[in-house]
Amino acid sequence: MPKNSTAIYLRCYPEDRWEMMSHRHALESLADRCGLARPILYLDNGTRSTERAPRLEHLLADIAAGWVDTVLIPGTWVFALCPTTARTTADRIRTAGAHLIEMTSPRATLQAA
Repeated sequence: MPKNSTAIYLRCYPEDRWEMMSHRHALESLADRCGLARPILYLDNGTRSTERAPRLEHLLADIAAGWVDTVLIPGTWVFALCPTTARTTADRIRTAGAHLIEMTSPRATLQAA
């Protein structure tokens, strides 16, 4: 994996057999429009927000190692349904050293999460 990569993080419960393809495509398009590297997907499919999220843990480790510097998400709800818990995870990503970009809707202006 190249250093300073872009990542997409998605989590869905219950498991989505299409693996959140519409969200993934929208975030890949966002990366293209922003001139970012082709995103690496970290997907916790079928994982409740209250359960251990192995791909999120892997993402945080990759950020700490310097492999990922930008994370794209459709909204902080991918981290948890509880807004406070979701913000805590978003803060962990920023503290680990990555930029977090949230796409609140396909037509929304980009904003940092």
